[in-house]
Amino acid sequence: MKVLIVDDTNTDRLLLKLHLSKLGYKVIEAANGQEAIEQFVEHSNELDLILIDVQMPCMNGFEAVKSIRKIQEQKKQEWLPVIFLSASAEDADIEKGILAGGDDYLIKPISQKVLSAKMLAMKRIADMRRRLVESNRILNELATTDHLTGSANRRAFESTLEHEMSSSRRHGSRLACAIFDLDKFKVINDTFGHDAGDAVLVEVVNRIKANLREGDTIGRLGGEEFGIILPNVEESEVLAAFDRYRCIVADHPVVHESINIAVTASIGVAVYVGEEESKEVLLKRADESLYEAKETGRNRVVYHP
Repeated sequence: MKVLIVDDTNTDRLLLKLHLSKLGYKVIEAANGQEAIEQFVEHSNELDLILIDVQMPCMNGFEAVKSIRKIQEQKKQEWLPVIFLSASAEDADIEKGILAGGDDYLIKPISQKVLSAKMLAMKRIADMRRRLVESNRILNELATTDHLTGSANRRAFESTLEHEMSSSRRHGSRLACAIFDLDKFKVINDTFGHDAGDAVLVEVVNRIKANLREGDTIGRLGGEEFGIILPNVEESEVLAAFDRYRCIVADHPVVHESINIAVTASIGVAVYVGEEESKEVLLKRADESLYEAKETGRNRVVYHP
């Protein structure tokens, strides 16, 4: 368990650190409220607990914790337990601490027995928190990932598209969105079986994923239909980028159980440059280009600038 200790008194901070280190906890330190915020920002993904003094110059503990809670809210981070340390046993101060975002309040001088007991309780909370974070991660992955190919599912793809369109509007950048379909996929299923068809879908996604830039997205929209989002792309790069993906699919057969399966893809592309257009309209434009690609011979990219 990793603990951030915040206290402007060097002696108090050192005694706390020594005691917690003996108990087997990892400790990082801050000497004032501003340092506490900086240490939290730097180590937020590793921290399990904050022990923070109330009375400190410039920024007291209550103010520092309020700022930390705001950062957590903005970044949608999981709750991190905070224990205030203070020489004041006034009910009003304890209430202020809880209202500021604290979870407990210890009176100085702190009994080592009491501190050890509190740390044991916080360790239990930290363990539960870690399990909760992992469970949430797994649930989110299940809710946003296509179980067969590991790409984004339709819901996640459309959510990403909305986010990238909003970013494009803000920054005046160009966004390319494509829908592609594996040509005559039913023939593959009918000829080689559904296991082979599944293997083709997985292999195609893996090939394209391996060639996407960081920040690009591929998603399965249904059946053998997929979408690709390329943010921050130059006009001169659009056609070449998607033709490269077409070649990645078509140039080498998919091998399943020692059988070579030829696969090609038709790709329809639409570009968004920040105009007032919904994702539905953008996807419809890409779908219309896909239809044209299939009607004019398949295994091609259609894009109308």
